[in-house]
Amino acid sequence: MRLLLNATFRFTPAQRTALQAAWPGLEIVEQFAADPDLLDGAGVAVLCTEQVPRNLAAWPKLRWVQLLSAGANQLLGHPILTTPLPVTTASGTHGVPIAQYVTCAALMLAHRMPQLLEFKASRQWPNRLALAGSTLRGRTAGILGYGSIGRECARQLSALGLNIVCLKRDPAERADRGYNAWPGTGDPEGRIPAAWFGPDQLAEMLPQCDLVVVTLPSTPATTGSIGARELALCRPSAHLILISRGGIVAEPALAEALRAGRLAGAAVDCFVQEPLPPDHLFFAVPNLMLTPHMSGVYDGFWPALNGLLRENLQRFQAGRPLLNEVSRQQGY
Repeated sequence: MRLLLNATFRFTPAQRTALQAAWPGLEIVEQFAADPDLLDGAGVAVLCTEQVPRNLAAWPKLRWVQLLSAGANQLLGHPILTTPLPVTTASGTHGVPIAQYVTCAALMLAHRMPQLLEFKASRQWPNRLALAGSTLRGRTAGILGYGSIGRECARQLSALGLNIVCLKRDPAERADRGYNAWPGTGDPEGRIPAAWFGPDQLAEMLPQCDLVVVTLPSTPATTGSIGARELALCRPSAHLILISRGGIVAEPALAEALRAGRLAGAAVDCFVQEPLPPDHLFFAVPNLMLTPHMSGVYDGFWPALNGLLRENLQRFQAGRPLLNEVSRQQGY
């Protein structure tokens, strides 16, 4: 069986050996094309890629696609969703580093670090009382989306003493059945949140939160789901952190809420347009931390992905359900 990796990365000899141990006789081919339709799909049974080719007729032996991303919004409207070919995501490989980003951002916002970091450049001693920070312990964090990333955010934030509430598409289904590259992390049984909310209860949840963490997948149902009306329900002292996909939080509405003081601060790591153009409205918005979609970029990704690939290769060979398979109905 032939596996094609479409990435700038190359497997190490040890990683190749581990994959071939999971499927003896596995042939591993490494190419890279930003446009996946330029790849040579002849004889390829498993494709590991960020973007999926549209000319599926050129891939007659294809039996499974493994995405390199935790989300699958790039497949919206893609012809592969009209086929029975299984597509799996890399969910579970980003939980710890993205949750670390969220924890870091929450602490930076609470301690006014964006403003404090201006001290060195200005060389002017500031009014320290005006820059006083706040404690997180005893406050409430609302996590929108309770997958592998949201669960690890809950674990790390609860360790700082925050009370956790969460919003999930199906709050009655509390256990996590996906892959987790980090044993002992996350919230596999769903025991951390003090309260669970469904999508139709967002208006009830938001006023309770001092910190809102958006980890929702990008789907037609979630795009624009946090707009001016929802932001108006937040406490004026609240902070918002967005780490999943651009467009879930309406960018003009967030900018206006921050300018008007209806939200105390925010950290945004993903945008509707990437790269972010130099004239984007966010660059002039106060109390807004911006990072260039970096929360999930970390030095341990490829070993973590290799573990997921090994597990799914064994499952595929045995005819067992694959981990992280994209639902055609849900879009992720």
